[in-house]
Amino acid sequence: MLLVHLDKRADTLYLLVGVNRAKHPRVELGPMLSETFLHLPGVGRRSEAKLWDRGIASWDHLGDVLRSGVPPHALLRKVAGRRQLALALPGEREDRAVGWLDALDAAKSALSRAEFGYFAERLPTAAQWRILPDVLDDALYLDIETTGLSRELHALTVVGALYRGQFFQWSWPEGVEGLAALLAEAPVVVTFNGGRFDLPFLRHHLPGLPAPRAHVDLRGVAAQAEVSGGLKNVEHELGLTRPREIRGVDGEEAVALWCRALYGDRRAYRTLLAYNRSDVVMLRSVGERLVARLSASLRRPSGRRRFARSSIVSGRCAASFETVRSAWVERHPTVAKLKPALVRRFGHMPVVVGVDLRGKAHNPTGMASCVAGSVESAVLYEDAEILDWTVARQPDLVSIDAPLSLPRGRLTPFDDDPTRASCGIVRDAERRLWSRGIRVYPALIRHMQSLTSRGLRLAEALRARGIEVIESYPGAAQDVLGIPRKGVAVELLARGLEDFGFALPEGLTHDELDAVTSALVGYFYLAGAYEGLGADDENYMIIPRPGTIRWENTRTEA
Repeated sequence: MLLVHLDKRADTLYLLVGVNRAKHPRVELGPMLSETFLHLPGVGRRSEAKLWDRGIASWDHLGDVLRSGVPPHALLRKVAGRRQLALALPGEREDRAVGWLDALDAAKSALSRAEFGYFAERLPTAAQWRILPDVLDDALYLDIETTGLSRELHALTVVGALYRGQFFQWSWPEGVEGLAALLAEAPVVVTFNGGRFDLPFLRHHLPGLPAPRAHVDLRGVAAQAEVSGGLKNVEHELGLTRPREIRGVDGEEAVALWCRALYGDRRAYRTLLAYNRSDVVMLRSVGERLVARLSASLRRPSGRRRFARSSIVSGRCAASFETVRSAWVERHPTVAKLKPALVRRFGHMPVVVGVDLRGKAHNPTGMASCVAGSVESAVLYEDAEILDWTVARQPDLVSIDAPLSLPRGRLTPFDDDPTRASCGIVRDAERRLWSRGIRVYPALIRHMQSLTSRGLRLAEALRARGIEVIESYPGAAQDVLGIPRKGVAVELLARGLEDFGFALPEGLTHDELDAVTSALVGYFYLAGAYEGLGADDENYMIIPRPGTIRWENTRTEA
């Protein structure tokens, strides 16, 4: 059992990681790279196993055998009798032996300089876990928290790192020169799914950070050990448990915790930091147990050593709750902050109606008429009542959550359209969102066809009355603005909209809350603080301009 802890002054870190020892007895591990031969020219898993069967246990041992005159070809035969060794051709003995000896010398040199990237480049993907036993005590364990999966539209919130017994943590909007120094120094960075997520996300938001000298992704290591799923499932399979107070927290809940912190919940911020710490510290334990499982499956002569397990102390604390909260209050663009630009343009605060349209009239459509922070809402059904309610509010703009255009070349939204085969069902707007990691349905997938048709009819009727209409997508807008979607928590979505300056009536449905979000998009559009996704011949989906939460990676840290 590993005991780590964090007191109120954040000098030391307490974190209890439980291990089921009955199911997972301790396996003492030894360095593996000096016993690995897969980086030698022409050596694969079978050839390596033959070398081990000959009792060749290390690079030094193999080098001594080669320099004694035994050729590689003889070592790889099923039986290495003296007569077979003598029959080896002199040319083969020299050329291949020289190649192996050169590769051994290069590997020794790389290992002495802690240049593990040399081995990451030369070992097969399935064998790169073998780097870990040599660096488990010296690797940099890294994990990040974000507001979602899209590098372009979501934000980086917390970064945690464990390095040589010290835990470091940064939170938006801090400078991260200390993280840059760790990345430049650490021989290896260890993550879980970091090759696909953490490292690309960091590069996008903090382009000044140096690339890791070498990287081992434990998700791939887990796959080699036949353990699938995310980090929490891998921990469970390996008999590891988290502290009770964060045991149920996952990536989705981490997003909600961050939003609650921005909206003023100090406890949520502390929980998020503890969750990030747990993610990072767990990487060390998961790495050791995966390597133990994989190492036990290899039949090789090997020494063993016990890894040092010391207490973890705090190397750096994340920004205080007050720092994060005040930065958010100062920087995020509320309706009040948009008001000067809107009043300059219209001479008054414009009326924006948001519509969370549904495809069928028997399903509820959320409506919201907004004037600055004032909200009037309704749930309507039929096209006529939606149109009448909207026109009665005399809006300057209507923002509708529904596709309001067809893919270029399409004549109708339905499958019997003769252009369906040639023009498809997807618009540029959807492709742009997909490229940014935002999930959205194609405009003309079958269950979206009635919604698109209804949206087109409603937009045409409103425009015929001289009312400007735009297409919005509340989900993407909420991602950009750091507001949790209704799927995370309806009450948190409402709290996020209130934080942007809306005085919401009691008991709004999720349809009405999405309609308010569409109206908020309309205000960004009218203020010129928006981005259009699409094309001139397909119209545009409007989203707020991203980038409220930007990190400061050039500021000198105290």
